[in-house]
Amino acid sequence: MEDKNENTSKNYGTKAMVAQIFATIAQSFLLMNVGMEMGMPTVVIQQLYQNSGSEFSLTLSEISWYGSLICIFHPAGSFFSGILQDKFGRKRCMIFANFPSIFGWILLYYTHSVVSLYASTVLMGLSIGFSEAPILSYIAEITEPRLRGSMTSLTSTAPMLGVSFLFTLAYLFEWQTVALLSTLCPITSICLVMLIPESPLWLIAKGKNGKAKKALCWLRGWVKTNVVKTEYLELVRYNEISGTQQSTGKLTQFKDPSVYRPLRLMIFYFLISIIMSSMPWRTFISKIMTEVGILNNQSLLLVVLSVLQTIGCVIVVLTVHYLGKRFLTNLTFSINTLLMFLFGIYIIGIKNDYIYSTPWIPTTILCGIYFFGASIMILPWMVLGEVFPNKSRGIAVGLSAGLSYLLVFILTKSYLAVENLLTLEYTMVFYGCFGIFGSLYLYFYLPETENKTLLEIEEFFT
Repeated sequence: MEDKNENTSKNYGTKAMVAQIFATIAQSFLLMNVGMEMGMPTVVIQQLYQNSGSEFSLTLSEISWYGSLICIFHPAGSFFSGILQDKFGRKRCMIFANFPSIFGWILLYYTHSVVSLYASTVLMGLSIGFSEAPILSYIAEITEPRLRGSMTSLTSTAPMLGVSFLFTLAYLFEWQTVALLSTLCPITSICLVMLIPESPLWLIAKGKNGKAKKALCWLRGWVKTNVVKTEYLELVRYNEISGTQQSTGKLTQFKDPSVYRPLRLMIFYFLISIIMSSMPWRTFISKIMTEVGILNNQSLLLVVLSVLQTIGCVIVVLTVHYLGKRFLTNLTFSINTLLMFLFGIYIIGIKNDYIYSTPWIPTTILCGIYFFGASIMILPWMVLGEVFPNKSRGIAVGLSAGLSYLLVFILTKSYLAVENLLTLEYTMVFYGCFGIFGSLYLYFYLPETENKTLLEIEEFFT
């Protein structure tokens, strides 16, 4: 079957690639907004943490809640989007996901208290949760096998671009102005997503074969129906094999090895990637920089770190087709494990007067952690849309995404308590130990999905 798909893909030409890139970029504005929403707590905390000169300030407990609250409401959005996208389609869910975000940005612009600050981040959390499952399902279903890795990684780059754009705005404007300008991103997303077609595979599953053919023609370079006939029949066959038309309940599907095995893998993949990409402590990066002696130009350094993240994502986009997701996972996890240990050892050396405080050393280590952490953050999302069978992709992707953000909430909310218990240096060493364990597990259990058809990936787990 792979040969058929590959041969078909090659006959479409450049227009097919252009069409799929446009569809990917259109929905990537929604993920760019996700990155901006995830980065905004860092900006707000930097301006309001123990700042007596502002209209209101945040205590240590309040920044702990504010930095993690966006993640706890994400699972609710993910759960409902996983169900609703199967009923209403990927495209409609992506459009709807922008509206809570717009209201959240506007509320943040007008906020004058901690309560309204929390309310704005709750709306953003729901928006993030509602958007990621349909996006990941959509990109896996519209792309050819030869392009799926690059398109998925391009999608995964969008949040990093959003973070870079947000930190650049924060360097130039006050945080309230940044919130107001940020509404342009979800508005643009709505306009662009309305121009792209629905997922052909979802349309086939709903018995809308005529619309499915038209959507596939659009995605393969605006060609005629006879040109996509072979691939269309393959999608129909995959739909039948994958069991989309079965009447089994949603919960019953999780007893299927083709569902619970990739779900188990993805939960662990997300857990280790969250820790090794430094997600638990990124919200508190200004506090950490101060503790390790980086006192000057912290706002500028945030811009540099976000740019390095984006560069790291672009490199993944350019190399994933050749190196594969499995190799990139093993490489980046190993490097960041070493950097975590080095960061902890440096802080131990400073606190025990073994070495003098030299700001360029922790700056370099942080740059490395952010650069390689970008790959670590996006690789699970690249794999997520590929590993589940079509019958369960919507709800399984939504559940996985929701659980990943629940893990982010737990790890972020508990970070300050862990640091208080272990101190900063031994917290980094502790995370490094997780990296060793996680790298070994993924080395033995993570399959390669690059250049594989969705059916081949499903057969691996069964």
